[in-house]
Amino acid sequence: MIESSENKKRIFYIVVLILTLIATLISTTLAYYSFVRSQKDESTKLYTGKLEIDYIDGVYIKNPELWPKKSVDFNATANVYRNNFAVTSSGTLDQTISIDLVVTNNEFREGSLRYNLYSDKGIELSTGNVPKDGSINLINNLFLAHDGTSKYVLIIWLRETKNNQNSDMGKTVTGKINIYSKQLKY
Repeated sequence: MIESSENKKRIFYIVVLILTLIATLISTTLAYYSFVRSQKDESTKLYTGKLEIDYIDGVYIKNPELWPKKSVDFNATANVYRNNFAVTSSGTLDQTISIDLVVTNNEFREGSLRYNLYSDKGIELSTGNVPKDGSINLINNLFLAHDGTSKYVLIIWLRETKNNQNSDMGKTVTGKINIYSKQLKY
């Protein structure tokens, strides 16, 4: 009688264990299929941003031949430093870009060199003095849509002062153009 009671308990526990395993298997399967079914197609997409810069006329400013000028416009090409560059966003995110001018050597007198930054359509975006050295931000927060390209023109020129500027002859200026981007949140 004791053996029969032990056998009944074992059988009972085995049946409970088997039923528990079956219930666990069924609930796990249902949870998995419910999870898979509830996922949207776009929930697994990854959005990225990619910035490509084409320095058409080069990234470095190296000893341009500058002559004094009262002012310049978008079409100025003679006796100025002119740099064309394009920025392309080939990712899936919109971006804002900033453009900096980094001057490593400027032998001209303070305030003698000026810059103008234009869009490729000839719209003046910013203007100012080229520093003796260091970095100057030309413009911030220019919107660049994904799969979009924006083109810019940087012109550096020697400002005419109506005084004798022979002391500026043979002077050099060197530097580079840096472009930074910030992706807009998706």
